Amino acid sequence: KEPLKLDVETSIDAAKVAQFVESKCSAFIREAKDAEITRVNNAFQITESVVGLDVDIDATKKALDEALKGGLKEPVTVVAEAQPARKSEDLAMIQDVLGTFSTNFSTGNISRSKNLTNGASKVNGCVLMPGEEFSAYVYLTPFTIANGYAAAGSYENGRVVDTIGGGACQLCTTMYNAALQAEMEITQRQNHSMVVGYVKPSQDAAIAGTIKDLKFKNPYDAPIYIEGAVSGGTLTFTIYGKETRPANREVKYVSETLGASDPVDPSLRPGAKVLEQSAHRGLRSRLWKYVYVDGVETEKEILHTDTYMASKAIYRVGPELPAVAPVLPPEQPAAPAETQPAVPSGPASAGP
Repeated sequence: KEPLKLDVETSIDAAKVAQFVESKCSAFIREAKDAEITRVNNAFQITESVVGLDVDIDATKKALDEALKGGLKEPVTVVAEAQPARKSEDLAMIQDVLGTFSTNFSTGNISRSKNLTNGASKVNGCVLMPGEEFSAYVYLTPFTIANGYAAAGSYENGRVVDTIGGGACQLCTTMYNAALQAEMEITQRQNHSMVVGYVKPSQDAAIAGTIKDLKFKNPYDAPIYIEGAVSGGTLTFTIYGKETRPANREVKYVSETLGASDPVDPSLRPGAKVLEQSAHRGLRSRLWKYVYVDGVETEKEILHTDTYMASKAIYRVGPELPAVAPVLPPEQPAAPAETQPAVPSGPASAGP
């Protein structure tokens, strides 16, 4: 439709412009709507964006004042377009897998399974426009029962304890490795206090409030889409976008262990004991990024170096057994004294 135009003959103030807009333009004003994208049955579906129409009262008054100075020879437009932040044509560029990564977990742990499924669903469908930043803390929290989480194991002061949202670090770790494969710009990442079992050292990412968070930016000229899903005992995150990297370019990430510390506690006493928490080996490690073009190494860099604390095994030990006297074999009768054979009497022998 043609934009609504306002003709005036004398100078007017902002209140008159606002009054005119309210009485004449309300039927034309609408909010801009961003395009939306979802992935259904392995295919993307896009809801079209809508261009909005709006009126800037101050800008309109300024334009009117300038026009009136020249005699108002042309009508002044008071309705302007408002462009959506996410346009349909931008989201249509999302077609290619930029990076994907999976980790495994035990489906027998019902609470942890629930947390991983719940957390993946909160991230699933996230869209980052060029330059926008993702924060796991923003998408996953609060870690409360009301927000769909349950109590499950997590690290705290060198021990494994049950906390609401336990397993969130596995969500961050899986996303982190998908982001590495997609070559996102990692802006924040911290390792766990102790090593984890679902990835190699220095490939993990922890979350603890805002002190430990996973953040990364979209470095590309096209938007990206993050898909998160749980299937059986496998958690997977996939980042989609528009692939611009050469097909003959390959990226590898290599975990290198720099040292280890022994978690054995020599002070444990022998006796009956029940294992409550397995020992965690302390490690120092780092993560390397290698880039190959046509199979030839062209780039090599250290992404980060990490230290993981050792944690001794924790046992529940029962009371000591009472002292018991050793059992001796029954006493035997004394053996007869050893006798010498009789010697016949005779003259005494001569001696020195």
